[in-house]
Amino acid sequence: MIVFQTIHQELFNYILHNFLEIEVFNEDTDLGDMIEILLPKYLYREQYRSCIKALEELFLWTEDFFYHEMRALHELLLFHFVEYMAELQQDLPDFNQIYIDEKGHSLIEQAIKADCDEDGDLESEDYREIYYDIFLYPDFLFTDTDFLLIDKIYNMRKAGKPFIEEMLGVNIDYYFELLPMDIQEQYKTKHITLTSEVSSMLKYIEKRIRYGNLYKLFWENNHPVKEERIQLILENIMDAYFYNQEVEITREALLGNGKVDFKLYKTDHEDEKVLIELKRGSSTYLKKGYEKQLTDYMLSSNYKNAFYLIACFTDNEYERSVKFIRNHVYTDTIQLYINISILDLRKRKTASKS
Repeated sequence: MIVFQTIHQELFNYILHNFLEIEVFNEDTDLGDMIEILLPKYLYREQYRSCIKALEELFLWTEDFFYHEMRALHELLLFHFVEYMAELQQDLPDFNQIYIDEKGHSLIEQAIKADCDEDGDLESEDYREIYYDIFLYPDFLFTDTDFLLIDKIYNMRKAGKPFIEEMLGVNIDYYFELLPMDIQEQYKTKHITLTSEVSSMLKYIEKRIRYGNLYKLFWENNHPVKEERIQLILENIMDAYFYNQEVEITREALLGNGKVDFKLYKTDHEDEKVLIELKRGSSTYLKKGYEKQLTDYMLSSNYKNAFYLIACFTDNEYERSVKFIRNHVYTDTIQLYINISILDLRKRKTASKS
């Protein structure tokens, strides 16, 4: 089951699965021909196998009961497939009888009743028109269609004018797999923005802490190390991680009225700048560091992206930090771009010897 932004998950998954089964996954249709119809030519030429796999996944995911989340390629493929079906509906008078079976009609009637009971803004016949109009399906299936603008988004960024990304609030790295292969080759790490690079680095650190012995560096004589030592360890990890990637790292950078723990920027892209601020989970300045200190740094330096790291050494610190994150989801312009991450440095239990 693909997760869509609608309460009628079963309905849309069932309808789409039927569409795919009847129109695509039959004895007469060649999957390659369908891919060539639905997707840009460069994707068909360069990523044929990936496109076929994505189409097969859409078919399989709409049938099972596990929650699946689409990647950019799935979204682009599904959008154009729905468009294809909508045009087919317009040209084929018997479309609803051919492509929507008895269960599909029943699920539509259930959705109509639920909508009438929920708000009643429209008559049941109005809702019926909506659910039988395939041209309206993208409104139910996609929160946005930014993937249709990938060429414009990339070209403007390449020209040093990433205002489309800023206006839409998108991260071009989400659409990385939709780029032509020659452009992908320019970005060996598969990331275009520094924010995504930093996010991947933190995931790498979290993985080494959780499944390796990295957490031991943050303990000395059975006691947690000081915040300054944590910063020193992180600095060395970042130096190694970003080696030869043209990423400059400045520790304790002076910004405005104070110092931020780390400032990172790409030497060849002035707009690619990220701040990192670290606090212990036990710190009395945990809230102030996020709401006031880091926000002030961003305002004074014109940095648009930041990471707020919370280092936790005990169960109480970890639970406090989780609660802090739940209570500090802001909607103002600046704090939308502050990513909060927990460094879980609690001691790991070793397996007992038999």
